[in-house]
Amino acid sequence: MTDFLQFRIAFPRFDFNQACSFGPGLHVIYGESGTGKSAFINQILLEKAGSVNFEISTVSGPNDIQKVFQNPDTQIVSSSIAGELAFSLECRSRNTHEISNRITELKKELIFECEDQRHPATLSGGEKESLNISTAFSVTPKCVLIDDGLSFLNEHSKEKMLSYIHKKIELTGCIVLWLTSDINDLEYGQTAWELSLSSLRRWDGEIKPFPKFKHHSDESNLILNCNQISFSYTENNFVFNSLSCDIKNFSALGISGSNGSGKTTFAKLLLDIEKPSSGEMHISKNGHSLSMAYLEQFPEKMISADPINLFIDQLIQAEKLDPLKINHAINNLKSCQVEWDQIKNKTALELPWSTLRLILTIWLLNCEYDLVILDEPTFGLGRKQVINLAHYLQLYLKNKHLIIISHDKEFIYSFCDQILDLDQHQLITEPSKTMSNG
Repeated sequence: MTDFLQFRIAFPRFDFNQACSFGPGLHVIYGESGTGKSAFINQILLEKAGSVNFEISTVSGPNDIQKVFQNPDTQIVSSSIAGELAFSLECRSRNTHEISNRITELKKELIFECEDQRHPATLSGGEKESLNISTAFSVTPKCVLIDDGLSFLNEHSKEKMLSYIHKKIELTGCIVLWLTSDINDLEYGQTAWELSLSSLRRWDGEIKPFPKFKHHSDESNLILNCNQISFSYTENNFVFNSLSCDIKNFSALGISGSNGSGKTTFAKLLLDIEKPSSGEMHISKNGHSLSMAYLEQFPEKMISADPINLFIDQLIQAEKLDPLKINHAINNLKSCQVEWDQIKNKTALELPWSTLRLILTIWLLNCEYDLVILDEPTFGLGRKQVINLAHYLQLYLKNKHLIIISHDKEFIYSFCDQILDLDQHQLITEPSKTMSNG
């Protein structure tokens, strides 16, 4: 065992070959989607990495390495919070008294409060991520590899989680490599790096502000009304308690709030996927109901084990996708560096999570829906890719509407024309100015 994680990384096509060494501390590696962040971690773990343009060799380091997955659902194995906290401990010890004491300690360390028997499936994406990080550190590893595992956390929750990680590093001398698609995360590292398609280098660039977008004003009578909405997943855990709001004539409505504030629940109530315990919610345009599509937070659930092409066929059969728009959508994908012929027969498990999200976003935007709800659409995308997506979304808004649910405050405050802040129960009508003043 060694106190350093060491390896060589080579990009044969670009004549790049370098030795790397990471000591105790937090090391942040930024990369756009498609640069191979997940493959990077898998190669360090000597696991199958798929097709990438780099090779990692001569790996040496601690024997005890924990991985935090990009998709938080992949890591969760239990049907309760208590069971999830206990799982890793039970794999290493049979001392029930010791395990019980450790679970009590771990619950105090979580950045959110919840009941022991609550099912992890009812947690927000950010809450799942924080749970997974806590369980990874619960067994006192010497090295933790984080695969975009803090990307659902809002800024406040992320800072709390990073404070937790730094405390663990101080106590144990742990090596933490955090691979991220959020360029702003570089500021948190003891060292900062960029993984590109041609190299892995120390970061020496400048983080520029996200550009601001303006949309055409909609003269139609679009109204989203919430009247005294109450909802809870468990008896003592209200997500909403008498929430009321009237939102009119938006092109792109952002839904913001802390992790667990109810951003995804808000969408599910609007779509009648969930039912409120009391109150009413409805949306209309010129007095008529809207046809709506929803790209959920975990997009693999939309296509299950089927190839993506089958999902497109189902949209055509449901008369939501005009066959004449297929070539237009394929060209949209190509402009985002996605070749449809190469991926159309693949399943969700065969594609990077961010790529799957982007593909489904583009197909839904080419469908005959009045309103598309996008839940965390920028997850896993790098800065350039988010800006490209924003330009594409702006084209869509010429005759339709969007609701964007996101913890990414920089993105939605720059792109959306109105924002509903679920922490403050406040409607923000000039978000770009609010962001500038903040």
